[in-house]
Amino acid sequence: MDDFRELLSLEYWRTHRLESAYVATGLVLFVFFLFATFPYANILSAVLAPMGVRVSSAGQSIAIPIGAKLYNVRISPDAPGARPLFASESVHVAPALLSMLLLQPGIRASADAYQGTIQISAHRSGAGTALNFSARKVNLAGYEALRALGVALGGTLDATGSVVVIPEAPLSDSGTVHLIATGLEGRMKGSMPALKLGTLDASMSLDKGVLRLSSLKTSGGDLAINGSGNIRIAPNLRDSRLALHFTLLPAPTARMKLAFLLGLLPHPPGTRPYTLGGTIGSPTLS
Repeated sequence: MDDFRELLSLEYWRTHRLESAYVATGLVLFVFFLFATFPYANILSAVLAPMGVRVSSAGQSIAIPIGAKLYNVRISPDAPGARPLFASESVHVAPALLSMLLLQPGIRASADAYQGTIQISAHRSGAGTALNFSARKVNLAGYEALRALGVALGGTLDATGSVVVIPEAPLSDSGTVHLIATGLEGRMKGSMPALKLGTLDASMSLDKGVLRLSSLKTSGGDLAINGSGNIRIAPNLRDSRLALHFTLLPAPTARMKLAFLLGLLPHPPGTRPYTLGGTIGSPTLS
């Protein structure tokens, strides 16, 4: 017992520096290889599974100073044949140390994707997932999921946000998101003219099944838009109720190009707001 107490004393390790070095090196190597050999793809899948997505990758290697690098990563809706929501040739993943200290095992990930950078940190929150994310200089033209919906977008996107998703209690989902897009332009399939929106700044929050758009503004494009309102989320997304209000002010140089679209509006654009109601599947404009 006395020998064991001696091993616990600081003085012992001061006088046995070689033994101290061996122990310290062993601990460092143990922690390094422990974190380097974690099955990060499986952990990332488990953390994100409550959000209805699955993660696939083609391999893993050690990343310095901590964590690992996953190759050919795809995050897709958990449905047969679904297109990826995210794709990158490599993703750096590591344990979320703060979450681990709070006894909530989590993970951090960062990737160069769509000519920009994307970072997330996620951990399980009860039966759900708590997710923080940020994106910088993401090229919207390279995002295939939007093109598959028949929407061609151009511009770069910066975004920050945090969400908590609980599949068993969707009305308990919550979160906040802030988006800034620059050089934004879009075109629908067909002969519709391309619409330049310039800079878009939008802030929204989700609470108790209601998505609140606190502010949406565009400037420097064909249309100056200023809007707000809310969307009451339904189990079937197409049945979600819309209550959005916005104003449109076309740029003088765009009035001729947008004459056909402006003619479809219920009243001429100006300071009088429009109301977008109905549902996502059957919207009404007044």
